[in-house]
Amino acid sequence: MHEIWEKYVEGEEVNNGPAVESKQKEVLKVVVTEVLDGGRFYVQTVGDQKVASIQQQLASLSLQEAPVIGAFNPKRGDIVLAQFSADNSWNRAMIVNAPRGAVESPKDKFEVFYIDYGNQEEVPYSHLRPLDPSVSAAPGLAQLCSLAYIKVPSLEEDCGPEAAQYFSDNTLNSSKEFRAKVEERDTSAGKVKGQGTGPVLIVTLVAVDSEISLNASLVQEGLARIEKKKKWDSMERKVALDNLEKFQDEARADRRGLWVHGDIESDDEDVVLPAKKAGGRR
Repeated sequence: MHEIWEKYVEGEEVNNGPAVESKQKEVLKVVVTEVLDGGRFYVQTVGDQKVASIQQQLASLSLQEAPVIGAFNPKRGDIVLAQFSADNSWNRAMIVNAPRGAVESPKDKFEVFYIDYGNQEEVPYSHLRPLDPSVSAAPGLAQLCSLAYIKVPSLEEDCGPEAAQYFSDNTLNSSKEFRAKVEERDTSAGKVKGQGTGPVLIVTLVAVDSEISLNASLVQEGLARIEKKKKWDSMERKVALDNLEKFQDEARADRRGLWVHGDIESDDEDVVLPAKKAGGRR
């Protein structure tokens, strides 16, 4: 399972630096199930028995009866079954937003988050059911991830939509399997409260049939930048950033994406740029 890291272009062999640094990192085999933007996405672990057994449980349900208004009042945070609009399949979902007060009509809208896939949508009350006792109540199987060592613009920023499109084309739309090397875990966001929340795995993501990570590809395309180096960086982080810097130099030299106008002004939190004067140049 770890061979790919040996011949890995970015040189992040697991034996960097002193013994303390070389704790073997966990590598998960995953498929990407939802993309939030160029740097944040949901995965499911490949071969996870829980995925298979929950899919089986859902497939054997027969949910003919419409929910009974008055008897079934889903509240925010509840885990229910919801019918996914794209293929009418039933899936486990968390209610993210519910109408105020009691349900009045089968058309009342509920915002749901599909806990095993990471996508979110609005569905009518008629497409909801209580969680059947035959279906597992285990925590959601979709795991939120972000790409390690790089800063990807958000959807509102320059090149953000292009980064998200590039990432989607190479993950969601390719149905490939990936190896996700867990560089760090961020548990500060606590329990899942809907899309984009919950504990995050910060990963290097490499397609099983590729030698270059998506982290590096985004940088190479000029659709992301590497994080700033800091004095106290670990040996491993230094090596990773040095290797990614080669891809960034290439993008910058070629004026790709973010580098179309040459160097980018710093947007780092720790640099205070002079305020723009109204109407005049800086």
